[in-house]
Amino acid sequence: MPYDYTLPAGYTEEEITAVIAESIAARRAFAQRRLAAYGARCAMFAQRYGMNTETFLEQFEAGTLGDQPEWFDWYAAAQGKELWSRKHTILAHLK
Repeated sequence: MPYDYTLPAGYTEEEITAVIAESIAARRAFAQRRLAAYGARCAMFAQRYGMNTETFLEQFEAGTLGDQPEWFDWYAAAQGKELWSRKHTILAHLK
């Protein structure tokens, strides 16, 4: 679904392009910060429990780890990392 918008009258194409580029850059920087925060949280859990996040996710989704509350925190951090990674990748490709 393409994005539909109307450009405001009285502004040059250069002004509009600059604002859009600044907005994309700011959002990309925000996505990078969120990605780093979730990545750091995953790394903290990985170090604490001696397994990487991929192994954890396999075991968590298979139901072999139990119901320890920290497993759900790690799972949420892994989901956040994936979400912000995808957003950052999209934004990094916009020119």
